[in-house]
Amino acid sequence: MKRNQMNCDETRRHWDVYHDSEGDAELYLQMNEHLAECPGCAEWFHQQSRLEDLLSAKLRGATAPSAELWQNVLMKSKVTPVASPKKRFPLAPLLLVAASVLALLSVWASVPTDGPSLSQLTAAEHEAFSRHLREVDYASQSDLEVEDYLQRRVSFPVRCPPRSDTGFHVRGAGLCRLDGSEAAYLVGKVGDAPVSIFILPRAALAAFPHQRKALAREATHRCREGAYDMIMAEIDQSVVLIIGDAEPKRLERVLRAYGTYPHAGNVGPMSVALSI
Repeated sequence: MKRNQMNCDETRRHWDVYHDSEGDAELYLQMNEHLAECPGCAEWFHQQSRLEDLLSAKLRGATAPSAELWQNVLMKSKVTPVASPKKRFPLAPLLLVAASVLALLSVWASVPTDGPSLSQLTAAEHEAFSRHLREVDYASQSDLEVEDYLQRRVSFPVRCPPRSDTGFHVRGAGLCRLDGSEAAYLVGKVGDAPVSIFILPRAALAAFPHQRKALAREATHRCREGAYDMIMAEIDQSVVLIIGDAEPKRLERVLRAYGTYPHAGNVGPMSVALSI
């Protein structure tokens, strides 16, 4: 019997069940199938999980809230506390709620508001690959085969993947769209850590103001998105972004090695300017 397909609303409605690994197996399988086919929901799930993790981390690391903190919350919310001589409510639960609200606001304040974030979009794609929620378009462990596959399908420069002797072991490649921008991806491992490489045409930076500003300030931009380290730079006429669970230094080595060895199928001028 064919399994019923879940839509976006149904999938997102059960996010908490999925995040906590609860619910029956059939529901979990249906949600996995939908996330594998819907990049929008995969990104939404990643953002919800990131917010949950950040909020939990802040609450774990927070000290016990003080009476002064609670007074500040009341003042900003313009709520006047009413004293009752007959009955007093315990203050601790209210302070815990206040701390939770402030932590939540600080998390949302850290999210860029000047347009879509390339780091968030690629983190969602990488997580889908690393958790096997999405399969690669073309599976191969050959550097030359995946390069040939991509060069036949994209309109912007795509160079050879980093070779295995640089630490990156490719397992596949394909195409995706990041907020409407065409992109190519390479999926593999560095050691035992899943690592993904995303390549976009330089013009695509116009859609991502946050990353465009970062690369204007520094030739190589490093950041962290959720649980993943990330490094990006402009190489040739493309933007190359490396993301994964590997150590930052190992990601930098992969970036340096991207497209640095020519062969018959890799022609044309290259300029790699990295300040690593």
